[in-house]
Amino acid sequence: MKRTIAFALIILTAACGEKKAATTDTTQAATTAAAAPAAAPMPTVTIVSPAEGDSTGHDVTVVLTKQNVTIAKADAARAEGIGHYHLFLDTVPTMDTLPIPPATKTIVHIGTGDSTYTFKGLTPGEHQIIALIGYGNHVPMPSVMDTVRFVVKK
Repeated sequence: MKRTIAFALIILTAACGEKKAATTDTTQAATTAAAAPAAAPMPTVTIVSPAEGDSTGHDVTVVLTKQNVTIAKADAARAEGIGHYHLFLDTVPTMDTLPIPPATKTIVHIGTGDSTYTFKGLTPGEHQIIALIGYGNHVPMPSVMDTVRFVVKK
């Protein structure tokens, strides 16, 4: 019987030691996870107006908003988290790795830091606007775009 009690005490002591080690490992893992910096929130662009499916006149004012990015005047620099708006009217945007082409009637660089632009004299029918944010060097920020479709009335 003394052997049984001694054996039970040895097992109990070993088990308590393992629990303490497991608790220490869990505490260390939680501390390490808490110390890791959180990922920066992704920048977004939103076309506030026109809204999806709107019916508009021939002059269409596009109103934009953003989150987690600073809108500034265009320059040649590429700084993380800083850019300016670009609009593509009925045009496919540039790939994320290529500079946005120069301004045309359907590609607009809002390099002034503003958040609005008016397309004048649009033809009646369906249209699509894609807004994106590009760095100062006019390369698009990856996956930062919004799209709306609307109809210009006759």
